[in-house]
Amino acid sequence: MEIVLLDIFVVPDESKSALLETSRSIGDVLRSLPGFVEGFVYEKKTGDGRHNIVTTTVWEDESAFERARNAVPEKLRALGINPAERMKELKVEIERGVYTRTPY
Repeated sequence: MEIVLLDIFVVPDESKSALLETSRSIGDVLRSLPGFVEGFVYEKKTGDGRHNIVTTTVWEDESAFERARNAVPEKLRALGINPAERMKELKVEIERGVYTRTPY
């Protein structure tokens, strides 16, 4: 069963381009890991609610997700990326969830 990491952000307008750039850099790392299936960044164009950016990352199974979760921090440190510090710097709020994915 596929595992999906879903991040939902509240991003101030002045931080959007920087957040999207950081997301692309993190996405490059994620795509290089075994078990990566796909990832997307969604930017809200219309609708209610404060959340305006959503990212999804899909892993082939729980094992691939766990390996990635263990590997990503070191890989990001090597690139000089600290996601928690970056979110604070950009005044971004985040909600994160891990889901299973099955077809309708």
